[in-house]
Amino acid sequence: MCILFKIFKKSDWEERWFFLRRWIANPKQLGALFPSSRALARAMARYALEDINPQEKILELGAGTGRFTQALIDAGIPEHRLICIEIDPNLGIYLKKKFPKAKIVLGNACALEQILKAESVNIDIGVVISGLPMLNFPALVQQEILRGCFKVLKPKGQFLQFTYSPFTSIRSQCFALSKTRKCWVFNNLPPATIWSYVLE
Repeated sequence: MCILFKIFKKSDWEERWFFLRRWIANPKQLGALFPSSRALARAMARYALEDINPQEKILELGAGTGRFTQALIDAGIPEHRLICIEIDPNLGIYLKKKFPKAKIVLGNACALEQILKAESVNIDIGVVISGLPMLNFPALVQQEILRGCFKVLKPKGQFLQFTYSPFTSIRSQCFALSKTRKCWVFNNLPPATIWSYVLE
């Protein structure tokens, strides 16, 4: 236990404890006991940067405690170009304090177009990265989320999703999507896979 405390900073433990409390309140909504690892966050940011130009924004679904958000900023994306969707009000407050220049939108990703319109968000999305637990969602919920995302995404823009399953967590053949496994991330608990989806 002493070794573990040396590995993680105090802020890491505070973040993990906060995330764990939100998981206890709604486990299906969060899908994991702890936030994604920094290794997974860095990998998601790296692949997000492959397909974006300096004018485009990045849309993040299920921002949680902001691990992916921070990784994107660390990778060079200006904070004001990030739009973070979060359904949990407590996590939304946390994100607004942590990332005051990002656009934090509280709402359900199933109603993406409506909540972005209500927040007067200028839609110019280059890539979507998702921290949503898609395996927990039925096909109809997945369909609503993906429909909204590809409505606001640029043509041929990619939807990046990680999963703890060795297989895709999105039924791409049902949604006319082409899929590519980007990488495995073993330095995560549990190990994760990153997939890219593009509308055919």
